[in-house]
Amino acid sequence: MFICYSSIILCNFRNLNCASCIIYCNSCNQIMWFYLFFIIFLHFFIHFNHGGLMINYWKEIQMQDSCTEIRIQTNTDNTGHIFLHSHTFYEILLCKSGNIHYLLGDKRFRVQQGDILLIPPGVSHQPLFPEPLREPYSRYVIWINAAYWHQQCEEFPDLNFAFEQCQKRGSYLLRSTRATWSGLFSAAAAALKETEEQKPGWGYCARTAVISLMAHISRTYYYQDLQMPAAEKSVLVDDLFRYIDEHLMEKITLEGTAKHFLVSPSTISHTFQKNMQVSFHHCVIQRRLIAAKNGILSGVPLQEIWESCGFPDYSSFYRSFKKEYGISPREFKNFHRHDA
Repeated sequence: MFICYSSIILCNFRNLNCASCIIYCNSCNQIMWFYLFFIIFLHFFIHFNHGGLMINYWKEIQMQDSCTEIRIQTNTDNTGHIFLHSHTFYEILLCKSGNIHYLLGDKRFRVQQGDILLIPPGVSHQPLFPEPLREPYSRYVIWINAAYWHQQCEEFPDLNFAFEQCQKRGSYLLRSTRATWSGLFSAAAAALKETEEQKPGWGYCARTAVISLMAHISRTYYYQDLQMPAAEKSVLVDDLFRYIDEHLMEKITLEGTAKHFLVSPSTISHTFQKNMQVSFHHCVIQRRLIAAKNGILSGVPLQEIWESCGFPDYSSFYRSFKKEYGISPREFKNFHRHDA
């Protein structure tokens, strides 16, 4: 697991010295993120049950570093265990196979082959596997550093058209005909091939291929060759998501929620275990922590975050944050101080 995520330590000058265990890059005198690997490593075994969340924050470390502008890879999941999370970078998913549900914010969508998900920073999301997978959930995954993306969009505003429309409509899922998405997926495959073969100039070619892909997604959306599918018909789990978000600042209990929906506590517990593989209480904590991360990045003082996200006190917020992500709220704030 760590080998997969620790093999990309290269500076802007592709200096292999940066791959050694040092804090400063010898070629550009830039503070590297590699030393933060040890923070994650030390906490991983302590919080083994939350390994997916540990790896999620490891992604944050990779993409926050100014040396990492774009990453692209292909992922295949057969287990159906991916926890609710959010990012500080832009994430683009191009679904190659797998008929699953996807939770985006408080809306649930059915995702199928050819669908494209444009997920901006701060939006909570999670693939849901209410039934056993009949085929692997396979997708291209593209991560774009937020600062780098904003820089590109300042120079080429039309590049951000698709993201802007998604955020304006509150829907981040795009769907098109096979003739349309097959061309976009071919562009993603070409970018991935560059990163895998690493021929001379591969970094530039991969980066420009991804930017070109994003331009074509925006262009395709502009000419209405991409559609926004409607969310799935509301069922109990969707109502529960909305209820949690609407009452995030209040005390939320399993018994009180069950009483509100006129169902038994065991029904709600079973619903969350089946759809999200976590308890109702843990899901509430996850959504509060995601709101807390967004608040920290927005500049809200740490001493005020806990109350606005529904925690009873700062110490409770601190313990939950550290248990979930392996670092303290202040460490998170310092790491993202340029974003805040």
